[in-house]
Amino acid sequence: MKKLIYLLLFCPLVSLSQSYIIEYDVSLNVLKRSGYLIVNNTEESFYYETMIEEKNESKKKDEDETVNKTFFLGKSKNRKRYQLYRTRKDTLFNVDYLEDEKIINFEKFPKMDWQIESETKKIEDYVCNKATTFFRGRNYTAWYSTDIPIKLGPWKFNGLPGAIVQIYDATGSFSWSITKIKQVNNEEKLVLNNDLKIISLREFVEKNEKSKNSKTDRMMLKFFDRGAEVVKSEYNRGREKTFEWEEEIKED
Repeated sequence: MKKLIYLLLFCPLVSLSQSYIIEYDVSLNVLKRSGYLIVNNTEESFYYETMIEEKNESKKKDEDETVNKTFFLGKSKNRKRYQLYRTRKDTLFNVDYLEDEKIINFEKFPKMDWQIESETKKIEDYVCNKATTFFRGRNYTAWYSTDIPIKLGPWKFNGLPGAIVQIYDATGSFSWSITKIKQVNNEEKLVLNNDLKIISLREFVEKNEKSKNSKTDRMMLKFFDRGAEVVKSEYNRGREKTFEWEEEIKED
């Protein structure tokens, strides 16, 4: 396995303890990423993704030859998004970007409501059990193995009695599949860069969507200026379609 290097964002500290390093193939709509989950025995573990390839837009023609465009507003830069799990504080720190600014947003550590099912199957060398959950607007099916005794999974998934070998949403648009797992003796602890701005997840979502909607409007204007007939634009919110505060607003 490649030596893991963390630049600018984290300062590594090494202690004598055991860790798991798990690699995943990740599909997020048109985006392909590699995911890396580092599970430590102490209160902090972390996960990050790096880009493999990206498609910024897709287009199709309706029967009347009108062009419909869907914009996927990801960055072409190979940026890493991190989730740092601090279990003692019951907090998840997400390192992401607001346009070109690297920031940290925090949220309460998500608690997944898993339904454990009786179905099993073998994936690679692992006998896996099936579980399902609903998280932030999407239904997920997970296959986990108790042969790997960890409760953390890729991205924000957690709480199963074994490692997540494979997980995907009901539409097939979002998926994570294990490609490699390694147990190492040296535990890697990571410290967040204190110079980064820290905001709540809600503030991040609201600012990020305002920025992306503005970019979509500017893109649409370019097509209008070229004489193209573009009748609709779709913003892909991603793997989190709804958030807890939005549900609370609906209830009020």
